[in-house]
Amino acid sequence: MLHDSYFTLSFIARKARALRNGEYPIFVRITVSGQVSEMNLGRSVAPENWDQKRAMSKGRSRRDLELNKYIEVVKARFLEIHNMLVREGKMVNPKILRDHFLGTVEKPKMLCDVFRETNVKRKEELDRGDIVKATYQRWERCVDYLVEFLKLTQNVEDIPVRDVTSGIIDDFEHFLRMRKGCANNAAVRYVRCVKNVMQYALAHKWITHDPFIGKKYQRTHTERQFLTEPELKAVMDLDLKDIPRLEVVRDTFVFCCFTGLAFCDIKSLLRSNITTDTEGNTWIRKAREKTGEMSIIPMLAVPRHIAEKYATNPVVIQKDVVLPVITNQKMNAYLKEIADLARIEKHLTTHLARHTFASLSLSNHVPIESISKMLGHSDIRTTQIYAKTQDKTVYEDMATMRRKFDCVMIN
Repeated sequence: MLHDSYFTLSFIARKARALRNGEYPIFVRITVSGQVSEMNLGRSVAPENWDQKRAMSKGRSRRDLELNKYIEVVKARFLEIHNMLVREGKMVNPKILRDHFLGTVEKPKMLCDVFRETNVKRKEELDRGDIVKATYQRWERCVDYLVEFLKLTQNVEDIPVRDVTSGIIDDFEHFLRMRKGCANNAAVRYVRCVKNVMQYALAHKWITHDPFIGKKYQRTHTERQFLTEPELKAVMDLDLKDIPRLEVVRDTFVFCCFTGLAFCDIKSLLRSNITTDTEGNTWIRKAREKTGEMSIIPMLAVPRHIAEKYATNPVVIQKDVVLPVITNQKMNAYLKEIADLARIEKHLTTHLARHTFASLSLSNHVPIESISKMLGHSDIRTTQIYAKTQDKTVYEDMATMRRKFDCVMIN
């Protein structure tokens, strides 16, 4: 039915459905372009008082006057509903008008509500171990960002999922970059969360179009920093005994530089994760928090010494962990101070220690397959992102060929 179809209302006292007290129930008949629907108004009238031509009661009692007022209210409400449907460009037919009047129209699915619905599934995935806490928190944060974005741009906290357009997606990406200060990769992660939600809505037929059609979001491959051996030594040589908070952070950072453990793994590293084999070699055997892949790392003298240094620390004893690790946020804040003290211009973070381990291992001719196993990667291509081949390593790798052919001259 066309959305601007004209409609008529007829009010009828049904003799055939007379009540026990002899009164006739009042029905309203809704007609739109030949289509008809009727509904009982829940009111009745004495037969002798009903004026069918004027569609009202001609009685003068209070009850009759209230009936006439109610009929006028019904007319006004149907007109209001019709105007709203026309204004919004929606379909108009008797059933739609009746359902809106009765309030039985199914409410549209709202974007943030659908997002929270999918987040329930993300929580289940977190509980099963399919995703890590950081991933789940990103989904939760994305809903908060959407609410903030909608308040800013449309002065509402939510919109129907069917009203999400390509332009709204573009505006949200701009909001993430400008208002929330997200770099490209962070913004792409959030937008991909929204895309996943829209695919979910499309699969349930809550929307008929995909606002992401034709859109591509590419993550940029950033140059990952790491510490060189001299820089790492400068950090290790710092005398921080008078600044205990920095000393703990420095030692934790150096421990990660020699083991490749990510922050979440060093924070949850238990003393039981450190074992000694029959030959007296010390190993770290721990499943990664992020992927569940087992990391098997031989402990060199430096991390062994650090672990022994904190063996009697109250936090270490209470939690049965290897190191008294503080929060990641504080770690990164204190690492900035440590970088200044060591005169290192690079931006030190807990994750930079992991890059440093991969880079130093490769520069010291550790096979990339072994590095991948120590880092707990299931795909060696992931390891190749971390491992940076230095010019010095390439030069050393060519030493054998150089010694063999440097003395050979072509005629």
